[in-house]
Amino acid sequence: MLKNPNYKVIRRMAWRNLKANGRKTITLFLAVLLSSFLIFTIFTVGNSYFKLQKLQNIRMSGADFDAIMYGVTEEQRQICENAPEIILTGTIGICGWVEKTEKDSTPNVGLVWADDGYWTQMMESVREKLEGKYPKAFNEIMVTKEALKECGYEDLTVGDTLTMSYGTYSGTATGSFRISGIWDGYGPKKQFYVSKEFYDQSGWQLSQSASGRYFIDFKQKLMTQKEQKAFIERMNLGKQQSLFFTEDPGTSLQILAGLLGLSAVTCLCAYLLIYNIMHLSVAGKVRYYGLLQTIGMTETQIKRMMKEQMLLLGLAGTGTGCLLGVLVSFFLIPVVIKSLGIKSSYVGSVMICFHPVILIATVLLVGTTIFLAARKPVKMAANISPMEALGYRAAGKGGKAGRKGNIIRRLSWGQFTKDKKRTTVVILSLATSLSVYLCITTMLDSQAARTIVSNSMDTDLLIKNDTALKENVAERKNILDESLIKSIRETDGVSKVHSMIFTEITVPWEPDFAEMWMEEFYAKWMSIPYSKEKEEYQNHPEKFKSSLIGIGEAEFDYLNKSLEHPVKKEEFLSGKVCIIYRNGLDFTDAELTGKKVTCTLYGDQQMTKTFTIKGITDESYYMAILGYPPTIITSDRVVRSFADQCITLKTSIKYQKEYDRNTEKKLLALLQEDENANDFSWESKIEEADEIRKAQGSMPQLGMGIVLILALIGIMNYMNNFVANVQNRMIYLSVMESIGMTPKQLLGMLIREGLFYVCGAWAVTLTAGMGVTYFLYQSMNYRGVAFSIPLMPILLAVLVSFLTGVSVPVFTWMVLEKSGTVVERIRGII
Repeated sequence: MLKNPNYKVIRRMAWRNLKANGRKTITLFLAVLLSSFLIFTIFTVGNSYFKLQKLQNIRMSGADFDAIMYGVTEEQRQICENAPEIILTGTIGICGWVEKTEKDSTPNVGLVWADDGYWTQMMESVREKLEGKYPKAFNEIMVTKEALKECGYEDLTVGDTLTMSYGTYSGTATGSFRISGIWDGYGPKKQFYVSKEFYDQSGWQLSQSASGRYFIDFKQKLMTQKEQKAFIERMNLGKQQSLFFTEDPGTSLQILAGLLGLSAVTCLCAYLLIYNIMHLSVAGKVRYYGLLQTIGMTETQIKRMMKEQMLLLGLAGTGTGCLLGVLVSFFLIPVVIKSLGIKSSYVGSVMICFHPVILIATVLLVGTTIFLAARKPVKMAANISPMEALGYRAAGKGGKAGRKGNIIRRLSWGQFTKDKKRTTVVILSLATSLSVYLCITTMLDSQAARTIVSNSMDTDLLIKNDTALKENVAERKNILDESLIKSIRETDGVSKVHSMIFTEITVPWEPDFAEMWMEEFYAKWMSIPYSKEKEEYQNHPEKFKSSLIGIGEAEFDYLNKSLEHPVKKEEFLSGKVCIIYRNGLDFTDAELTGKKVTCTLYGDQQMTKTFTIKGITDESYYMAILGYPPTIITSDRVVRSFADQCITLKTSIKYQKEYDRNTEKKLLALLQEDENANDFSWESKIEEADEIRKAQGSMPQLGMGIVLILALIGIMNYMNNFVANVQNRMIYLSVMESIGMTPKQLLGMLIREGLFYVCGAWAVTLTAGMGVTYFLYQSMNYRGVAFSIPLMPILLAVLVSFLTGVSVPVFTWMVLEKSGTVVERIRGII
């Protein structure tokens, strides 16, 4: 047979073929469009998600840096400044606190000095407002409205004077300070920034880990754990020093791997969708392509015609899909980012969510997908002979007869298992989308504000007595007294109330535990050796005070669960044993457990109590006065019997309904009406969750956008697979109808088939998909949130998937049934 190189005719036939099969052409066009849009958008949104995640971390840290070192020597500073991999360093020095003002005797405000690298460059990205200049003179301060309000002077502005008593390493003093500037933004706000002159006179040194904070910004933003460890070893840290990397450089590689994994799975979904729709479009017309050869069309010309069709659809679908992706990138995402209230001068780089590489990758990926998806159907159509085409039937092999049982169920199962390859593709296609949905919803739930927010006993509100930790004992007041606690308990919406009490104690010197503890404490936290103050401690232990903490039974149960070696409840409540706060010292549990610790009542050395140490905690929540000897935790009944006067340090409150704003509003009003209102401070889970939501911005919405796109792609995958399955069996189904099968029985058979696919997909999702989800979750779990599956989203997915499994077969048969009579369908006209 001679070739007919009439390419214009082939091109015209390809175009007319597309027009003649308008419904299939539109379906295929939408498949390519949706796939290209999905691939383009998933990379763009993923890129934006990644940048927003970094932005959130910067905001929550209060500055843009990659690592922080506690205490810095001049040698270490020189190493960092000469290191080519470090682009910026910054330093702050914690140098004191505000003791009191004329309007508030318990302000919770710190005094901090920052160098130019930290204040001008690292904090620029989180500072939204700045009036005035950074302090230069000794008596100048840079403030925030929150810090001024804490001191009772929220109406002051730049140029005004504030008088306050303050404490430093050198002691306490009183002075007037002029407000040189006011700033606002993200990060810690309850602190005053002071001048370098003030810091130099405070008595602190940057080499001390309690004061110096050295911030490092690396040129390399992706650092492995091995590289981080090598840098830490290079710094040759002292015993008191520590160096921590922030979440970004330490976990970016893991997060990037997780995003690439999600993108790869998404691309697999797109491939399956395109392949199945094209197989539906081509396999259903095998007879047509075979009969073309009877009128002189060669295999090469058939292939060319089909490739022309795929090229037209590929160009149109990919172009339109990328255009929609561009609109999303350049219009939707910038609007979302601007809605976060970020300065445009900072987010200029973040605004560019689109990159030419994404467009090129999308075109190549979709083009490759179309080529691979069309390869097998094109080859099948071109290779079939005219005689084979005349007898072509796509119904597949017949089922086995003679079996007992429900005939409809048996036919459904027979069709489900007959074409194992097709069944596997359908199940994997749907399972892939369900697995990605499971993975993303799990990660979104883990990063939700409610999940991230956690505190002791998971309480909703923690009220603290700010006078309890006053240096001057005479200024301490038990403002969280029984009458106030009773009012709190009786407030509507309050479920549980737990109070922590404490009394001041001393731990006399003895050669075993006390000596061991003080040696380690001085080596870890003090700038002078223990040997210089050992004699003072032996002769005057009352100068080295600490705290005896009393907790209730419910709080003990909570604390005991967190201990590596739990304590017997009866022994703890009776006062035989105690738990101590480790205070960051390098002791193992084995080194401390079983030791005897004796304490005396501060001010009454004759009142003594001895405990056996049975538990060790690192939770600073249980610390009161930061003393040199250990903080001892025991039962509140033991503390009350030991000391005549105890002070309630803090009270934790749990609501009947979590995050109940109305209940919290009542409680805060109760505190503000109290005569000691200025001496209370509180930590609210609601306020913290609001801050995290503000920092997160639109990350949850972007994540849900990915979920919705993947849900749509999974449903379309299943729909097109099932349509292809039913269309290829139209003659078989029509014959069954002609020999007596009722429409009700036919629909029942198809619905059972659909449910078999859904059940198979969920079986894969809950096994292999769950394993992949756990792996991806842990790779992106930089907050260490425990792995858990969100129940409601999964139940919703189950409901939608089973509804789809029922509705798709029904609508498929209803549409195809109308395409012709039973006789016409048996003849294969459709």
